[in-house]
Amino acid sequence: MLVNILYSTPPDGDDASLTYATRASELCTCQDGVTLGYVGQLAVNDDGGADLPWRIGDNNMHTTENVHQVLTIFLVSCSADGSVNRNVRKIMRKLPKHGDAANSVSKCHSGVAEVNCPRYYAIAALGHARCENSANQMAEIIFGTARRVDKLLAGSGFFDIGPAPHFSRLETQVELCGPEKEFDPWLKRLMNPVVERN
Repeated sequence: MLVNILYSTPPDGDDASLTYATRASELCTCQDGVTLGYVGQLAVNDDGGADLPWRIGDNNMHTTENVHQVLTIFLVSCSADGSVNRNVRKIMRKLPKHGDAANSVSKCHSGVAEVNCPRYYAIAALGHARCENSANQMAEIIFGTARRVDKLLAGSGFFDIGPAPHFSRLETQVELCGPEKEFDPWLKRLMNPVVERN
């Protein structure tokens, strides 16, 4: 399995997304059957005729032999007021609508030169509320954009969607709880079922 990790900082630039991306990449390198692909900031793919609306590395393609499936993990930082990095919004606009999804599937490579392998994604929404009361009362506002990204990705046709609860979205408040409490267990659930299918 090939794992790509794309992270976005919030508009103010101060957050834990790089730390979380580093943790995720370290866990991936410890897993048998997992190849770490691209790890970097979520960037808009402005190449004309590009398959994906986001970039996967410098050449936008990670070629590796024996890739049986691809998992792309999106780490989306969400400010306390719900704002996200502008690249997240640009990519949302570039994602095909549900009706155009069938055309996307045939073109999608998910960063791998292997069209027939299953492609999955997972989203961790990294909230930045500073008190538990605000985190609970403002969850819809804080995580609203990440939830919309999740729905758009599911309908885009770029990924195989199936009855896989272990690919559910994580919503965590990084200012209130450490990654070992929610993020690490979520990541391990992502890795284990996928590795078993390889």
